[in-house]
Amino acid sequence: MRSFFRTLAPFALVLAIGCGDAGRKESIQRTNAGHKALGAKQYDSAINEYKDAIAAYRDNHAAHYYMGEAYRGKKMFDKAAEGYAEAVRIKPDNVMYQMMYGVALYEEAVQKAREDAARLQNKKPAEVDVDYSLINFDQAEQHLQAAVKLNADLFLEHAYLGRIYRATGRPREAAEEFSKAIVANPREWAPYVALSELYRKWDYPSEAIQVLIQGVEHVPGQVDKAELHYQLGMAYTEKQDDAKAIESFTAAIDASKDKHIAKFMRGQAYLRKGDLKAADKDLEAFAKAAGPADATNKSIAQKMRFSIAAKLQGG
Repeated sequence: MRSFFRTLAPFALVLAIGCGDAGRKESIQRTNAGHKALGAKQYDSAINEYKDAIAAYRDNHAAHYYMGEAYRGKKMFDKAAEGYAEAVRIKPDNVMYQMMYGVALYEEAVQKAREDAARLQNKKPAEVDVDYSLINFDQAEQHLQAAVKLNADLFLEHAYLGRIYRATGRPREAAEEFSKAIVANPREWAPYVALSELYRKWDYPSEAIQVLIQGVEHVPGQVDKAELHYQLGMAYTEKQDDAKAIESFTAAIDASKDKHIAKFMRGQAYLRKGDLKAADKDLEAFAKAAGPADATNKSIAQKMRFSIAAKLQGG
């Protein structure tokens, strides 16, 4: 959040230069009020201030951009895209405007696809899986590429291009973009996971493990580390190294008590190693904590427990 605030002052300065009429002065005042509300995550208040700023001076590119940011905070990506689009119209050579327009267009496309799928399946959007390969990301890619041409060192442009390339069947280009995203910001967990998944898909678990170990070393935050440890456990499982897999799944559980899937996977690793009591304990814990989205795995866990019970009784 501190880096966000550092970007506010230059915009106010740019608008102030040559600002001789009352409309532009009012626009600056409203924009600054919007910044204050946005910093406090008072998104509706911020949007109203930015709208007033734009009404006073239509070409206030900062007001358009930060109104997009406020809508993005509300996860209203269609409205966010509209704000960013106006900022790009006024200043197409601004890398942040181009990049965030591309990000919003990506998120808008995914959100719409999820909502459409939910209506067809009569489910909530959060309950459906989206086939990303069917989504048209052309416009999002266009603006992200424009951002890269302006400045090739920003994290989000590479992270989102990687997602687009992965979704559209360009895995090697995706791997390159995720690698660039890691270099641009090694403290973000998602590109490590995305890159490791590509390596695992190519049957290169050792390379996936190397990427994830780097992620564990550089990424702060226990919840983020939990996902990295979990993925590391999955890579070790594919290498048939159950001892290392158990170690990684345990680290994931220690990092986040909500990482229930790690108990499911650790239970199976224990089972393969012949530690039936430890396996049963993990599978039982997972079955109790599993939500509706884990129904299939919960059923598998329960079947494994029946098998374990039979072996323990027979033994």
